[in-house]
Amino acid sequence: MPRWRATLQAGWRFDNGWSASAAARYSGSQFRTLDNSDVNGFTYMGVSRFFTVDVRARWKIDHQWSVAFGIDNLNNYRYWNFHPYPQRTYHAELKYDLQ
Repeated sequence: MPRWRATLQAGWRFDNGWSASAAARYSGSQFRTLDNSDVNGFTYMGVSRFFTVDVRARWKIDHQWSVAFGIDNLNNYRYWNFHPYPQRTYHAELKYDLQ
């Protein structure tokens, strides 16, 4: 377990149609060996510290339709947990609610 781990998230609703959110995640140095003797966490089989920022915007078109766009790891931080995690990732969503 890292000594420090934190998440901060904020959401805003601009009006009935538009909303946005941002989140930041931090984890201090981590180790995968019992005696914490890992030399380099930024390699395969290593576990590293990380700091990432995620953002998302959503537009509610009407009562049933909405569209959203987001970016995970906006700061494109390269970190590891036995393998490299994805760097900056974009996602989009088109949603229809039945009710």
